[in-house]
Order: sequence, then structure tokens, then C-alpha cells
Amino acid sequence: MMKDRTHPRICIAVLAALMAVASIAFASTVAGQTTTAPQYEGNLLRMPVGFETWVFVGSNLGMSYKPELPAMTSLEASRADERLFHNVYINPEAYAHFAATREFPEPTILVMEVYTAADKEPKGVLASGVFNNQRVGLEVAVKNSRRPDGGTPWAYYTFIRRSNPSIVHNPARAHPPEDQCESCHKAHASTDNVWVQFYPILRRFVR
Repeated sequence: MMKDRTHPRICIAVLAALMAVASIAFASTVAGQTTTAPQYEGNLLRMPVGFETWVFVGSNLGMSYKPELPAMTSLEASRADERLFHNVYINPEAYAHFAATREFPEPTILVMEVYTAADKEPKGVLASGVFNNQRVGLEVAVKNSRRPDGGTPWAYYTFIRRSNPSIVHNPARAHPPEDQCESCHKAHASTDNVWVQFYPILRRFVR
């Protein structure tokens, strides 16, 4: 009877190769299950998950519309009295596409978190300046001409309202046309309904 003379090192090498193949296959499966595409429940949009790890494109503090603009509604006027941070993120796929083509693809998702501006903190170390304090708003813009409720390619959603930030509206319904969201962005945003002029990470591609 012949003995198996397979060298132990060969067995270990084969085993390591098989484990590597399995790891690649598993990683590919996970990657295939991970997406930043908009997720809907009927005509409602679900709040994007993990947007905090997306590309941070810019922040502004206390900006408001000119009084003569149609977008300066009573709600916007009340917001102008507050000093709020608007922190904006874009999904990585849309960022990469815009960087390469100067165009926003479908789908593009922009998430804006709204924070109060505070000048005092528990340690009392600040002499001047303000920082992001409490989150009081979360709004999302989505470019998707195939969205379930139809309409214009861009739609706008509010998941956390400043009037009651303790309540999360998830999923959320798109703002109706009379709210002026889409028309204002279309008229005044510098690139395809997006305020690229305010976002340095995107602005550098269109100079």
C-alpha cells in the first residue's frame, strides 16, 4: 500500500489559496448587497443609511434667501432668524461621476444635516467662535427620474423638521411643487439644481 507523501507545505499553500478565494467571493457578495441607491416604500423615500460616511462636500452657517425671491416663504424667513449649520454629504458614486464628467448622474443623493450653532460648551474653553451643537433638521435631495411618484428628476424630502426635531419622519414624502424647493434650486443653484457654488469639494471641478 502506497503512502501519501504530499508535502505539508503544499497542503498549507493550497488551503491558504482556497481561503483567499473564499474571502474574495464573500467580499464581492457583501459589496453587491451594499448600495447608496434611494430606497422607497411606495411613493415614500426611506432615510439614507450610513450617509455620515459619504463624501462631505461643504458646510454653511446662517445663510438665507433674499427677501424678494419666491423661495423666501414665511418658513424660510423664520429660519433666517436662526444661526444654523448646514452640513452636506453626497453619495460616493455620484461624487465620482461628477468629478469625472461635471454632471450629476441618476441617482444622486444629497443629505443635509442641520445643527444649531453654540458658543458655549461644558469645559468653558471658548473665547470666540461657534460649533455644531444639536441636530435639528435632516433634509434629502434625490435626482431620480424613475422615482415611484414620478414628476421632475429632482425631489426634496424632510426627515427631521426644525419645529420638532425629536420626531423622525421615516419614510418621508417628497415636497409638493408649491413648496418652491425644485423651482428655486433650478433657478438659482449653479449646476443641475445643486448649490455647487457653496460646496468647495464640488466647486473645484467646475472652475
